[in-house]
Amino acid sequence: AILFLVALAWPSTAQAPSSPIPISSSSYAFSRGSLSSATTVDLWIDLGCSDCLNDWPLLSQVYDKYSDDVRFNYHLFPLPYHQFAFLLAKSANCVALHGSPGDVFNFFDTVYTPSNQALIYNSATANMTYNEVMTTTVSKFVTDSSDSLSATDFLDFMASDYDCEQNTRYQFKNAALSSIYGTPMYTVNGVTITDGLSTIEDWTTFLDGLVSSP
Repeated sequence: AILFLVALAWPSTAQAPSSPIPISSSSYAFSRGSLSSATTVDLWIDLGCSDCLNDWPLLSQVYDKYSDDVRFNYHLFPLPYHQFAFLLAKSANCVALHGSPGDVFNFFDTVYTPSNQALIYNSATANMTYNEVMTTTVSKFVTDSSDSLSATDFLDFMASDYDCEQNTRYQFKNAALSSIYGTPMYTVNGVTITDGLSTIEDWTTFLDGLVSSP
């Protein structure tokens, strides 16, 4: 899915932003793999995106094969026309902050299960409120992904934890600052890859050369 950004004329008298500028060495990404590796794969994903759903099995294969050699950074970029993408992204941040280490990646796997993804598409949620989606659907995704975060605690944190909300906003802003315009998008060592990585063989050919470099 692709988001088109329209540049607007800036007013002649600039004002300070109403919310903090996101500054973080990690760009608020969720990281795993070989964190000290010289080879880094950055992935921008939207948890409500069917294109990301289609790519997720391949991306999981790539991670499984190169987890000892490559750093993988996962950036959430909830596109505005996926009605509950921001809710899913905020929920992922809640799981990362209050669940056990690694639970956020279990949450990704749960959300990207086709039967679960179908529950949060625009057509499936057209007549549901934000709270209905969160309490009846997303909270179950969370409890299916984490043994340490109950549905009650999850809903309390979603309502009261400032960092769950703010980190989600920062992730969106960092994606915009990185000229990301859709999902899924990938960079390897800072270079945007637009095509040619559609199979595990493609990724193997590409990454083997980087991992084996001195």
